[in-house]
Amino acid sequence: MLASACAPMDHAESSNASARSPALPHAHDSGAVAERQLPLPQADVARLVGADWLSGTRNDYNLSTDTAQNFMVFARSASNFKDSRIWFARRDGSGWGEAAEVPFSDPRYRDSDPWLTPDGQLLYFVSNRSIGGESPNTSLDIWRVALENGSFGVPEHLEAVASEGEELGPELHDGWLYFNSSRKGGPAKLAIYRARMNASGFDAPQPLAAPFNEGAVQGDFTLSSNGRLAVFWSRRDDSTDPDLFAACRTNEGWSAAVRLPPPINAPGMDFTPSFSADGKELRFASMRTSANPGDPADVLNGQANLYVVQTAVAIQATRLALRATVGEPNPEGCDSSRAQAPG
Repeated sequence: MLASACAPMDHAESSNASARSPALPHAHDSGAVAERQLPLPQADVARLVGADWLSGTRNDYNLSTDTAQNFMVFARSASNFKDSRIWFARRDGSGWGEAAEVPFSDPRYRDSDPWLTPDGQLLYFVSNRSIGGESPNTSLDIWRVALENGSFGVPEHLEAVASEGEELGPELHDGWLYFNSSRKGGPAKLAIYRARMNASGFDAPQPLAAPFNEGAVQGDFTLSSNGRLAVFWSRRDDSTDPDLFAACRTNEGWSAAVRLPPPINAPGMDFTPSFSADGKELRFASMRTSANPGDPADVLNGQANLYVVQTAVAIQATRLALRATVGEPNPEGCDSSRAQAPG
């Protein structure tokens, strides 16, 4: 796998206790809690998220929150995405409580790529935790864990979508589980797949059609709340680093996938896009080192940080890019009525 050129991968295993894990932590310093806020996105910039508590000197990526904005999860790792862990926090009054590793972490294993369902009841993630026994799995598979009354349950391995390759970047939309995989026989070295949820689990995964798997590697497919805008990262054409690409749902299918212009993409790796549960924000990770006024220089050290833009900015950027690259004068889709899931 391409550890530094594609979506992160790294760690943890549940304990063999049958009891539920401890509840989410609370912060007791009211002043510190008041300062832990998610910034409102601005029209013309990509804003750094949570300097020094969400975005720090290590790699931080895959930020996800529930619709009520009561829970958050994100991934954190050392450089080159080593020793990754899933972190979480709970809203505490006017701000967010202190972030901590999820209680089912285990230093023997790697956990990464968390995504929280909008209702806050399920956490999907990837891990090389043992499927049976003690030794780590030979690759990263998709797992999920239930949350109930602020406590984590026991992680469940999703065998139906596993392969001998790496699975990364899971998100569930309209009964479809989207993820990227390096399984054999795919359309690219790392390609985007989806699997339909059924009564017993999931159907066999199938790769997405054009324009999603047209690069050397791609992943972290995310879908806007109205189903009209898809964003993912890819390394294609002349790019040396992964960039964010987008496509609009049209009456005939999907538009071409276009590289998003600044302020979304920037020099360095841009990856792990995900829309907020309310559909108003696009969050992503970036290794950019250029700072907006007020951003701490020590955070912008070439490791991944979390950023946010308005979804409206992403829609407009996609339309402008379509006009410039494929000559569509009035690109349709992106923000009109709800569409069916992509094929």
